[in-house]
Amino acid sequence: MKGNGLKIHRISSWLLALFALLTIFTGYDYSRRWLVESDLLFNFHITVEWLFIGFLVFHIILSSKYWKMKFKRLIKGIKSRKASKIHWLRFIQQITKWAIVILALLVILSGLTEYPWFASLVGDFILFKWHIDYDLFLTIAIIIHVAVGFKFFLIRRRVKRVYPDILIIILSGLLISAVIFINLPQPPRSPQVTIGNTTYLFEPSEVSTLRPNLFRNDSFSMFDIIAHLDSRGSINANYHYNASLNTYVIDSINGIENWWYHAYYSGGYVEDNVYRMDHYLWKPDSTLILYNEDPSFINSIYTTFKEEVDRLMANNGTIIIPTITINGRTFNLEFYSVSIVPHNLRNVTFQYGVITAIDVIMTLGDLGNITYDLEYFETLGAAGYVHSYWVARINSDSMEGRCGFVYEEGDRDFEPLKYNYIQVPADTRILNSPEYVRYYWKCL
Repeated sequence: MKGNGLKIHRISSWLLALFALLTIFTGYDYSRRWLVESDLLFNFHITVEWLFIGFLVFHIILSSKYWKMKFKRLIKGIKSRKASKIHWLRFIQQITKWAIVILALLVILSGLTEYPWFASLVGDFILFKWHIDYDLFLTIAIIIHVAVGFKFFLIRRRVKRVYPDILIIILSGLLISAVIFINLPQPPRSPQVTIGNTTYLFEPSEVSTLRPNLFRNDSFSMFDIIAHLDSRGSINANYHYNASLNTYVIDSINGIENWWYHAYYSGGYVEDNVYRMDHYLWKPDSTLILYNEDPSFINSIYTTFKEEVDRLMANNGTIIIPTITINGRTFNLEFYSVSIVPHNLRNVTFQYGVITAIDVIMTLGDLGNITYDLEYFETLGAAGYVHSYWVARINSDSMEGRCGFVYEEGDRDFEPLKYNYIQVPADTRILNSPEYVRYYWKCL
């Protein structure tokens, strides 16, 4: 009976390690978009997380039967003059096992604060930032624990060669180094743009803007980079300004038509967008990729651009947003036909009077509809260069760790497809006259 109990305990240990690694990897993948970006991946992450929790509880119950006896024996063995390698390995195994248990509890409980019902129960006693801060140490503990466990597997199989031990040490070291590297802020790359299969370098100080009505003090847009490459002869670009769309349109590059783009900032990832390229502020460590797109899709984007311009003209140049929605962690609000006024928060970057998405929140605050706090970040998480204001609080809901308010704006034709949600800080997202603006609570 005792042998069966130890066997079950051993199997549960390996399953616990498996579900822990799956939980951590899917969490990293969802937040960093390594492989896919979908709600299906998030649901899988939640599923394996609950399996991990179940096996963790089961493992703790089983471990409580053996812990006291094993720990006393290990301490006695290590203190003896003839302390063996086995004793030290067992000691490391036990220490990492309980480190995994403690760290896993902290990571799990702090992760649950994403749910309003749990956050209301624990308040500020458990912080979401633990979910980010402790997963590095949890992963390292799991790697060491699995490595020691595999060594004992070899011992039970009477494998006495030194090469497997060296391989275990090398693989464990590489995995630990990779985990640490993933969590380090990445150094900025040289300014560059990829057009099709070709990458071009450029010097930001040499780029000037074609939209001086929007940008000031040497700031420029992603489109200005294309115009700069054309002016210096690196590419042959044909483009024109379309007043009915309020944007520059690329007709062709090197004789090829139907170009659209992906862009993201430091710490970001490739995401689809329907945002004017000559409104998209360039920042250090930005990524810009131009690719060929279906002309019908591009025309559908231009159709929404024209609708925005028509709406703006119908309102005599005033941005009046038909619907503004705020879905907080603990509340939901909706406002209709709100006239947005500029607050010139980024008057070093943009011309006075340019309205951005953060002006929506500031306008609602002026009207007394909400209270809010803004917070300036030079860096944030994996993003080495941010230099933007974030909406840190709306009413009673405040930013915590990687949980806080994000937003989307644009035409409802693209709302279900998530093209209107891109990781451009609200203080640099220039508005024309969107059909809706939505701020909502999200953990990144």
